[in-house]
Amino acid sequence: MDTQMFWDSLNSLYSWVKRERYLGWDPYDGLSGKISRKFADKKLLNIAIIQLNLYSPVNLRPLFGIRKGRSNKALALFSRAYLYLYSITGSEEFKIEAKTILNALEEQNISNDNRKFSCASYYFAYIAPKHYLSSSVPDIICVTESIKSFVTAYEVLGKRKYLNLALRGTNFLVNDLLELYKDVAYFKYTPEERGKIVFNVSALALETIASLLKHAFNTSLIEIGENIIELLLKHQRKDGAWPYSLYLDSGIYYWQIDYHQGFILDGLATFLPYIQNEELRKITLKSIESGVSFYMNRQFSSDGWSYYRYPIKYPIDIHNQAQGIITFSKLYKAFSDLKYLNFAKRIAEWTIRNMQDSSGYFYTHKWPGFVNKTPYMRWAQAWMMLALSELLVAGGALNENSNSVCMGI
Repeated sequence: MDTQMFWDSLNSLYSWVKRERYLGWDPYDGLSGKISRKFADKKLLNIAIIQLNLYSPVNLRPLFGIRKGRSNKALALFSRAYLYLYSITGSEEFKIEAKTILNALEEQNISNDNRKFSCASYYFAYIAPKHYLSSSVPDIICVTESIKSFVTAYEVLGKRKYLNLALRGTNFLVNDLLELYKDVAYFKYTPEERGKIVFNVSALALETIASLLKHAFNTSLIEIGENIIELLLKHQRKDGAWPYSLYLDSGIYYWQIDYHQGFILDGLATFLPYIQNEELRKITLKSIESGVSFYMNRQFSSDGWSYYRYPIKYPIDIHNQAQGIITFSKLYKAFSDLKYLNFAKRIAEWTIRNMQDSSGYFYTHKWPGFVNKTPYMRWAQAWMMLALSELLVAGGALNENSNSVCMGI
């Protein structure tokens, strides 16, 4: 495939994030400002502040005294992207940058206790009507993304220490985040979370376990993975979509159809080769086919833009765009069907043309008539860096100009 557009975009983005030193704002950082700290006990007001900062077309953070921060989740995503890019370019700069970030993740989040793998995504507190997450509580998103990055580092750099770190993280994943409720196994968002199943969270754990099984075959992990698959299959809608969560006390689903569908497809497709039960494997393959059909034909337009939260169209969100590129690139690698690679390319082309600034960073939201240009480091830049690297790796992409990437041009 013609990759020049993607290399140019990635090169521009790389230069931008390096200038910013991976410091940036976040869509949900509203409570880290000086003003909001004065009203720490006002839950509804705090939620309103977060939503105002999230959807305002003007960046209010300087007014609220909100400073830029560095997200552990973003660092995990950046490191994996650079490892992929090093694997196809041989650029020492990518290698050095990846190792520097991985060392920072290890130092900041992993204690000397061999069991502890405390990785929190956010440097700020986040609150929602039924959810609270402090900056000191490890969460499954940061944990799984870090594990996958350490596994990738082992694959690309060949150092055993990275596999050991991934194994330590997996121990935390299984011992602290795996829950059993009435014979139903699922993974929790945080160790303290109770009362609901978030389906994409279990799928993230599923993909993470699969990445480790390539190097550390473990029948207990396979059994856990198969139990998670049965959970996901049970709660898939007939049209192929999954709910966001299930509240255990009421049995009520919460529906939010967006990029999380891609997380679930990634988990199922990645774990598929490790399913031992042949009948379960066949059913899982049908589930993937149904889910992919919904994701491709309902959530995305033929031009390559994604609905915000289906069937709500606007705003077009950069996280949805990035996840589409990632998922369809992975589907191509899993099933060798060119339609997936071509669709990942189409999403990337639309996103670069419509949501990348001339300075290199990606916008967050595109509405009819205006664009939210707040430069979010985790939500936009980290996910797009990973998305573009996934696409280039999936396409076996090198051209005559790729060796000049990251050389200061």
